[in-house]
Amino acid sequence: MLDEPELEDERATPDTNEADADNESLLNRRTVLKMGAAAAAAGLGSAGLTGTAAAETERHGIQFGTVVNAVDDLGMDPNGNEPIDDALQQTMDDEDTLVEFPPGTYLVEDDHAEGSLNNWGIRGLGDVASDVRFVSEPGSSKHLIRTGGGDGILIENVALHYGNDEQGSLGLLLKANDNLRVRYVEFMGFNPTAGNGAVDNLSPQIIDEDGTAIVEGVVRKGPTDITSHGHLGNDSNEGCIWLGEKHVGELIIRDSHIENTGTNAIYARRCTGDVKVENCLFKNNNQASLRIGGDGCHVKDCDFVVDTDDVPDSNGGELINPHSIVWETGPRGDKGGAIENCNFVYRNAPSKTAAAVWVDGSAGEMAIRNSRFELEADDVAAIRIDDPTDPRLGETGARPWGVEIDGVSVTGSSSGSDPAIRVDNRDGSVVRNSCLQLTGEREGIALRNSDARVVDTNINVSELTGLLDESGVSTSNLTNEASCPAPDLG
Repeated sequence: MLDEPELEDERATPDTNEADADNESLLNRRTVLKMGAAAAAAGLGSAGLTGTAAAETERHGIQFGTVVNAVDDLGMDPNGNEPIDDALQQTMDDEDTLVEFPPGTYLVEDDHAEGSLNNWGIRGLGDVASDVRFVSEPGSSKHLIRTGGGDGILIENVALHYGNDEQGSLGLLLKANDNLRVRYVEFMGFNPTAGNGAVDNLSPQIIDEDGTAIVEGVVRKGPTDITSHGHLGNDSNEGCIWLGEKHVGELIIRDSHIENTGTNAIYARRCTGDVKVENCLFKNNNQASLRIGGDGCHVKDCDFVVDTDDVPDSNGGELINPHSIVWETGPRGDKGGAIENCNFVYRNAPSKTAAAVWVDGSAGEMAIRNSRFELEADDVAAIRIDDPTDPRLGETGARPWGVEIDGVSVTGSSSGSDPAIRVDNRDGSVVRNSCLQLTGEREGIALRNSDARVVDTNINVSELTGLLDESGVSTSNLTNEASCPAPDLG
């Protein structure tokens, strides 16, 4: 388990009561907007619809009955002086609306919540996400959008800037049944500790087993407070992407860049739903870039970099334990899943960092394939696979426990008391088609109390034991002179 105490990851849940008290006495907002669009079309012809409420459209599989311009149609202030809350909330109450925001700064003073939201979205019209910025008053902590369900929610090409006052933040808490899309969203500003009002940047949860969410192009780079992982979140930092037990569907996170978080970049250990992370860059994230594991989960084509010499001077605190992936399933005791075709580079790291990939005892069988590790930081292992039993709890990880390490390359000059690859009490494990070339003083592979195999593998290490065998491991076709491929960061 992690050296730091476990954080109780309880988060506020959305208000499931829809705001409809005035619906009977007020003309439906969508009707007004469509009437305006029709009038504009009658008076100006089709060319006159630019900048006015428009007819229905489809984006990323979500059908919107009405498209409105936040400034021209809804009267929102793009200069950040007047709050946009009433106009934005009204579109959520009415649903079936895509709100398009011209470049500018938009002030929000309230949470915008809906129990269930269908076919609704916001889209920035700028060239990049930061052209459309949502801001709040200094020191506040709130969710720009907070939902409890629904089908068809889109957040696209906008930035949430939560200020540089080192207190408060602005996030998205999005629960949906299906068709949740978060595209090209940037989180900007200083991310503080929870005690100073931080909320998770993004929580994209699918609450229907057959539903899907796609998160792509998310950017979060800090600066931030970095503190030890405290009890009940009192002194801890909130993460970038957080998932709880209610996520039971499929979430795909891809093409994103998450850097310099004070705690987990993506926390997904509690949920039973699939979480798939693809083609992302993670750099200098404290505690872990990913806490993930179990059947239906994978990490593919991602780059992980840790270099303590390359962090913002404006951070509060220093990196403590920046692991890349902690593969764990918590009380679920799940098995399955894989890490494939990833790069791990550790140039400098604090001593509390155990390994780039740490599979803890709560996880059963899993696989690490075709991945490359570069270890220049001392005392950091490439792969650590923990014993799946606990003397207090008995078995924790689901059987079978065997891990597959296939096509892995480990290079670098680091030294350390732990071997580059360590496997404890994992019968049925295999290391194959792999290559180790280490010039520092450390062991290559240690397989302890495991009925395992090491085959077709090069172990080229300096001075210490290449293969530490405490359990009668079977071997075949081992070499000790070849050079090994280093990571190729995309």
